[in-house]
Amino acid sequence: MGNKKKNLRQAGIALVLMLISGCMPAHVQPVREYGAGIFPPQAAMQTGDYKGFVAENSAVLKACKNPGQCAGALFNLSFVYAYPKSPYYNPSRALQYISDLVAGAPKSPWAAEALVWRELIVREMKEANRNRWLLQKRLKSQKADLEKNAAKKRDWQVDRQLLEDEIKSKDQIINQLTKQIKGSQKIDLEMQKKERELLH
Repeated sequence: MGNKKKNLRQAGIALVLMLISGCMPAHVQPVREYGAGIFPPQAAMQTGDYKGFVAENSAVLKACKNPGQCAGALFNLSFVYAYPKSPYYNPSRALQYISDLVAGAPKSPWAAEALVWRELIVREMKEANRNRWLLQKRLKSQKADLEKNAAKKRDWQVDRQLLEDEIKSKDQIINQLTKQIKGSQKIDLEMQKKERELLH
């Protein structure tokens, strides 16, 4: 009897839970599909026809009168210029399209997605600027080191030249002294010869 009550209680709880879960709205929204069921830039990414994609969206952008109707084209163009593998990659231009999209159609789902891109682009640009600054700083430091080494080398060459000049000067003095000594020895020999001749 105890098992029967236990089983009935469990079945009742399960039934109540099923009824409650069936009445509650789902918290997870289905993934929104784009046009033909794919992310619009995906076709350009798969085929590599970025030129056609840009031309098509630029034409749509020129033709639309209401900013809200331009949202898709603005998003597509911002994506093409924000995507690093795109031949049109230009983060500054992508930011301009995103700004136009957010200003013209702020409630569009494209605007929300473009804002995510904007954050990524801005972060990437800041990182690129920081890396550029660090590279310039490193290059300046290397240039300063090279100039310092070149100045040391020039100083060393000047010192070497002065030393060589000093050595040459001393060599000349030694040569002159050697000539004088030889001359003096010659004179001494001649004097000794004359002395011997006088003594004999």
